[in-house]
Order: sequence, then C-alpha cells, then structure tokens
Amino acid sequence: MGPCRVAQRCALAFAIGVVFAFPAQAAEGFRKLKDTEIRARLVGMEITDGVHWAEQYMRDGTFRAFHMGKPSKGKWNVRNGQLCLDQGKAEAECKEVWLSGNRIELRTPTSGMPAIDGVLQKQQPRQ
Repeated sequence: MGPCRVAQRCALAFAIGVVFAFPAQAAEGFRKLKDTEIRARLVGMEITDGVHWAEQYMRDGTFRAFHMGKPSKGKWNVRNGQLCLDQGKAEAECKEVWLSGNRIELRTPTSGMPAIDGVLQKQQPRQ
C-alpha cells in the first residue's frame, strides 16, 4: 500500500471520528429534568424555534400552541418524568424533557433522539 493510500485512510478515520465526537459533546450539556423540575421550568414559559412555532404552558395545566400561524390548545401534565400534551384527539403524547441553559429538547423515551429542539423563554404575546 502506497503512502497516498495510507494518508487517505488516516484522513477518512479522522473525519469519521470528528463526525461522531461532536454530537456527543453537544449533548453533554443537556440533562434530563425530573417531574418537579419540569413543572417549575415550564409554568409561564414557552418553547419555540423563534420563527415557525411556539408552545406556551399555563399555570392551570393548559397550553397554547402556535404552529405556522395556526393556534391550538390543550392540557399538559407531568407524569413519570415526562411532559404529556393532550389535545383531546388521541392519547396524550409524552416526551422526556432535557435542558441545557435555555436550550430545551423534548425526546421520545424509546429513541432518546430529540423530537422537538427549541429555546425555553418567557411567553411572548401571540395571536
């Protein structure tokens, strides 16, 4: 095997290492919230991507959602370490809540992958 072939393999191994290392480092700052932490962090706040959607969590256990300009509402609660949203159509959808600063991820418990990735902030006036 020539020196050029060895260099290509080394470069490929390095690139693969970089791809797999950075997601792990980015996820390190996130920690899973417990029931009481979820309630304390979400009441009076909203999760948003800043442009397309926002979900606002009220003290009385209701939520308002705004997705691409369309409002909807429902009820929210916390059980077994998960945030559960019920819009009255089907069974409540529950996700784990992970937080790093003001960055928040709602993850499907079985996959561990973020289903929702956004920012946690004070509620903004929305229509």
